Amino acid sequence: MAERTVKSRYEQVVTELPRILPLCYLVMVCIGMLFNYFKFKHFGVNIFQYASVFDFLISPFEDPTIIWFMILSPIIPIIAFITDRIWIKRFPVSYKKSSFGMSEKSWYKPVMRITYLALVVIYIFLFSFFYGIYTYRAVKMQDDITVRYNDNEDISGKPIGKVGNTLFLLTGSVVQIIPTDSYVKSITIPLKE
Repeated sequence: MAERTVKSRYEQVVTELPRILPLCYLVMVCIGMLFNYFKFKHFGVNIFQYASVFDFLISPFEDPTIIWFMILSPIIPIIAFITDRIWIKRFPVSYKKSSFGMSEKSWYKPVMRITYLALVVIYIFLFSFFYGIYTYRAVKMQDDITVRYNDNEDISGKPIGKVGNTLFLLTGSVVQIIPTDSYVKSITIPLKE
């Protein structure tokens, strides 16, 4: 009997995995896009104007901070869910009191699932916003790099990042947008403090 349940669970995981993996990757891409958006937003750059689809497909893997966020973030909702389940099973009286008796209502479980989902979305937005602030401060602390154009003109600044064939440099209070594969030398955006 136990062998049958293990085998049936294994078969269920194997059949569901091809459906779940693309969805997980899509969520990772969306989170990477959000992180990149907030990273460049603090410099006054709308990254969606410069990035291609390929840039967003690899965005979850560009920065180690984003990778660690993807790896460690599922732990928080899993711990919250497990804690909730343990609390319901071991201490039903205190759980009922803490939920003001609502836990026995038929609509309570779906509402709690929606609440968990909403908290995860809020958590992702907040973390990506603070990631943008962190990278903004980190860029200001970096050493300058020098970019040389084809006509031997040099430009120095702090590297913000590179998206596709576009390099972003912070030179003083100005963001220089340098296309690396065209005749345009640079595009300048004043930094809003």
